[in-house]
Amino acid sequence: MNINFLKFTGIRKKLIIYYLITTILLGITSLFSYYNARIMLTRMNSIISDYVYLNSLNNDVNLLMTEVEKYLTSKSSESLMNYYTIYNDLQEKSRNIPRVAVYDMDQLILKDIGFMIDHLLNETDSAVRAKRGRISSEYIEHFTRSNQLSEYIKFYINNLLNGKLQQGSQKYAAINTNMTFASYLNLLIIIGSVAINIFLAILFTYRLTKPIIMLSHSAERISEGDFDVEAVEIQTDDEINVLAKAFNKMVINIKSHIDEIKGQAEIENKLKEQEMQNLKMKSLLKDAELKSLQSQINPHFLFNTLNAASQLSLMEGAEKSSDFIGNIAELFRYNLRKLDEPVALREEIKYVKNYMYILKTRFGNRIDFFMDIDEDCLDIKMPCTIIQPVVENAFIHGLEDLERNGEIHLNVKQIHNQVQIEVIDNGIGMDEKRVNMIISNNGQDAMMGGHVTGIGMMNVIDRLRLFYNIAEIHEVIEIESKVNEGTKVVIKIPYSGGEVCDDKAPNC
Repeated sequence: MNINFLKFTGIRKKLIIYYLITTILLGITSLFSYYNARIMLTRMNSIISDYVYLNSLNNDVNLLMTEVEKYLTSKSSESLMNYYTIYNDLQEKSRNIPRVAVYDMDQLILKDIGFMIDHLLNETDSAVRAKRGRISSEYIEHFTRSNQLSEYIKFYINNLLNGKLQQGSQKYAAINTNMTFASYLNLLIIIGSVAINIFLAILFTYRLTKPIIMLSHSAERISEGDFDVEAVEIQTDDEINVLAKAFNKMVINIKSHIDEIKGQAEIENKLKEQEMQNLKMKSLLKDAELKSLQSQINPHFLFNTLNAASQLSLMEGAEKSSDFIGNIAELFRYNLRKLDEPVALREEIKYVKNYMYILKTRFGNRIDFFMDIDEDCLDIKMPCTIIQPVVENAFIHGLEDLERNGEIHLNVKQIHNQVQIEVIDNGIGMDEKRVNMIISNNGQDAMMGGHVTGIGMMNVIDRLRLFYNIAEIHEVIEIESKVNEGTKVVIKIPYSGGEVCDDKAPNC
């Protein structure tokens, strides 16, 4: 056996020894308790099993006589079947009674009971056969002897039960005394085990944590910028001693590097000042470039110009042209909103109406637009410019190249804790592969071509997920489509108590 294993030469060995000692103590305590409980249970079972066996014999004798009497009086086939069932059970129990010569009074009585049961079974069987042969005097005689034998059997069983009861009382008193002693002994052993475990826990914890606490105090001073700490001296032969030596070397190296860092910091500060000047210059150039781009096309100027054209058309009596230009102006004004500002659902629907008016003006009866809106949902908040890109996508990719007349349906309804916005078209549709490309973020570029806003499906999906803090795409949008039949897009908005359920709604 390796003697060095018992020495405290490492944290692992210390912990192994501590857990071995505590486990052995707990195991000894548990085994002792289990052994005592097992002995007590065996003794109690021996007492109870005798009572159960004798009561079972007594019950079978009573049932046998009851069924015999029923059959003799009513000649019922059911009573006869019950009689033979009990007869077989009682015959089997009688055969199991030992018939060897013994000198124990209880065994002698039990042997006599076995013989009497055999005689009783013969008598009852003879009575049943006589009844079936309609020999009334004979079956009455056999039944009378059966009653006498059953009374003797019950008398012997009761005497045996009384004897067992007296013996059981004595055994129970002895068991009770032993259990009391075992309980106190178990209690003492448990208290002793707990005390030893607490002592060992305190001892091992103190020995393990003392050097670690010393190291932590020194490390805390260094973290606060005090590098003038004394070297940590730990008198152990485990991993903590190695850690302390490495810690002391680290402190020395840090001190030596501080001076080098200070010198390099001065050089780096000069370089950073020069870089900041360069960044300022680049920022000024960027700002100038942006202002130059903005001066080329000013969306506000375009919006105001369209409004002026609408008013001029109205003054000249061209009401249809005025409405058309006005809807275009409303479309541009809505696009000037910041995408990160939420809007009411009614504004989104109004925006879609403006867009569909422009489409119907351009394409006439080729496109029909239908709406089914739940008015109770119109005040909820949602991200800006969500529905219009989906409707536009339905037109561009579903209806624009369609030979027959096209339809777009916009439905808004509340289902449980969601507001569902459905955009349905009867266009050319898509196959399952195409739908999966859109949902899996692989079809974004293909679904943006020709959009008024430049906003595609994946932009809509990503903004919905960010706005409602939802990771799964299918929880904010679903797409169902069949080739040559059309496409259905369902936008799901969390909704409860009249307001949108996002991180800005504390009641959701």
